[in-house]
Amino acid sequence: MIADNAEVEKLNSSKLGTKQYWNDFYNVEQTNFADNSDDEGEIWFADSDAEDKIVDFIIDHTSSNEISDEFPFSKTTTTAIDLGTGNGHLLFRVRSECGMANRLCGVDYSETSVEFAIQILKKKVSSGEIDNPNGNIVFECSNFLTLPAESENQGWDLVLDKGTLDAIALSQDIVKDGMTGVELYPLAVRDKLVRIGGIILITSCNFTEQELIKLMTVSGLSVWKTIKYPVYEFGGIKGQSISSVAFIRSNET
Repeated sequence: MIADNAEVEKLNSSKLGTKQYWNDFYNVEQTNFADNSDDEGEIWFADSDAEDKIVDFIIDHTSSNEISDEFPFSKTTTTAIDLGTGNGHLLFRVRSECGMANRLCGVDYSETSVEFAIQILKKKVSSGEIDNPNGNIVFECSNFLTLPAESENQGWDLVLDKGTLDAIALSQDIVKDGMTGVELYPLAVRDKLVRIGGIILITSCNFTEQELIKLMTVSGLSVWKTIKYPVYEFGGIKGQSISSVAFIRSNET
């Protein structure tokens, strides 16, 4: 566990923190999909069953009726946004398995990622695998770190991040106001994306649970719940390879 006054160690810069890398990556994914429509691309953190645990977590906290402190999500009213959506795989499961019928949006700063997700969506709708009668599953190309702030209470009910903070942290470039992406991240999520009372669920392979909490501890965001993964032990040190922490937004900013 890191001390309260400790800084989270900066990750070394990597090509995985560049837009060009992800555009190239999803160009290959699109080519593979064109050759075989069953190949819908990479499922991140599949080895740890992280996506299954995320879906189960959402289901366990979803109500068919009115929302509450324990069940902040509703199948009929909850809106969700998936940051760094990639091929949209998690967002599709939120619709098909979590049963959320309201607006779902996947955003990514990679144009080819968004193109790929839209192609998969069209396939799933035409085959009947995904029900999208109102067209309220959408994919958009944008960098949420540089978007203008939302008006109070007009954000999303659920913000999902599976590996996107990891990728953002692999670049030390200044994004805005003299801050790197990882420094901007909690402020951007709080001020631009999640509504008051809403939840952001972050899953990381690069940061421990304590480091995620340290990174996201800003006024207006606090830990709500965590997802537990199998613990490994090596050399007398215990840990887990994946961390998922849910934060709730209050009106304290």
